[in-house]
Amino acid sequence: MPAFETSIPVRFGHVDYAGIMYYPRFFDNFHAVFEDMFGARLGVPYMSILKDRRIGFPTVKIETEFRRPFRFGEPMRLRLTCTRVGRSSIDFHYRGFNGAETEPSVEARSTVVTVNLDTLAAIETPPDIRAVLRDLHET
Repeated sequence: MPAFETSIPVRFGHVDYAGIMYYPRFFDNFHAVFEDMFGARLGVPYMSILKDRRIGFPTVKIETEFRRPFRFGEPMRLRLTCTRVGRSSIDFHYRGFNGAETEPSVEARSTVVTVNLDTLAAIETPPDIRAVLRDLHET
């Protein structure tokens, strides 16, 4: 099961005057699928990683390509894969699909760094998290 996938409805508050999803909402949705992945694959809520383990994953780079707009009421299917797991940095590939379409309407590639939330210093990604990320691996 390499990819993690979820569906998020495009809500009224997600669209702009043109009736399409406002671009910052894509980043909110990308992070939502990232958070949901931890609960589903690691078996603990993302909040416990932050609060109890004091581990964070700030994004240091993101590159996005928008191909087709998402409109109010449409389901946004989001797929997350991991393309590289380094010592403390991790690369992700997000794909957003309009409903059942097979070609992505939006794609993003991002790099996050595993940090200690108390110091914001980079740390080695813990083995249990590394294992989950390797299961998401895409070549």
